[in-house]
Amino acid sequence: MKIIAGNTYFISDDFFQTVKDPYLKTNYESTKRPHYFAFQDIQTMLYWLVPCSTKVDKFEDIIRKKQERHKSTDSIKIVVIQDKKTVLLFQDMFPIIDRYILEQYIRGGQPVCITDPKTIYDLEKTAKKIIRLLHHGIKFTPTQPDVMQIEKLMLEEILEAMPEEKKQEIDKRKPLNEQLSEAKEAKIEKEHIKEKQKWQEGRDL
Repeated sequence: MKIIAGNTYFISDDFFQTVKDPYLKTNYESTKRPHYFAFQDIQTMLYWLVPCSTKVDKFEDIIRKKQERHKSTDSIKIVVIQDKKTVLLFQDMFPIIDRYILEQYIRGGQPVCITDPKTIYDLEKTAKKIIRLLHHGIKFTPTQPDVMQIEKLMLEEILEAMPEEKKQEIDKRKPLNEQLSEAKEAKIEKEHIKEKQKWQEGRDL
């Protein structure tokens, strides 16, 4: 299935059974929800899914309190989807491979999606920033999923699905996620450090 920027998706129960992370927001028993805003990390080619919430009042209050303390609010964004306010919880985002993405969210015969290109661009920019912070061990909440472990599991699945000739090109002495991580870190380490410093300065205010 092609994952389209701005659209929201449901994910398979198989993903939760594979990952077994206690802090992931699992599917409801009676419906496929929650649904997720999808973004692709071009460094690893994994998708990252951002949980969507309808608890707007709760998170507007959290954002307001953060702003009063001059703290960053990047981990929570509120957008309008199909004329309704929706909360995007970047603080709870996690990586996934496409085989676990079940289907697009359709409501009233229409895809539940963000249509404004600038909004999509801004949200993906926020997602990239949050991923960098997560890779440096930043914890946004005590109930944050172990995204580094999930990323490792997803990359291992990619490795297992590779043709044998491709596997032979990979250094077996290191897990695939370590090799990708090392290449990525060498390229953007300075940017990571800068982002972490900015984040820490915001928390200390």
